[in-house]
Amino acid sequence: MEGPVAAAGWDVSLHNFSARLWEQLVHFHVMRLTDSLFLWVGATPHLRNLAVAMCSRYDSIPVSTSLLGDTSDATSTGLAQRLGTYPRLVLSQPGGSPTLKEP
Repeated sequence: MEGPVAAAGWDVSLHNFSARLWEQLVHFHVMRLTDSLFLWVGATPHLRNLAVAMCSRYDSIPVSTSLLGDTSDATSTGLAQRLGTYPRLVLSQPGGSPTLKEP
């Protein structure tokens, strides 16, 4: 997969990479925008499910919903909800390997 790409004049960066977790090859697509982070994780490099989560002022648990794919599979919404509890994660790239860390 390709490395980071930045649009001229915009604070946007893209990172596509794959990693082996236990015996499974997992693909990642990370898009860092000005005030947000888009993270896609999948077993195949094709976008089949997409979920979004947002923090709410009314509840400590983020609200999540499925935007694309099978709505009966709660894996993507659950992952989005868990990642939504960490709104301050930033993308760092020490040594050329993209990683997520808290500021």
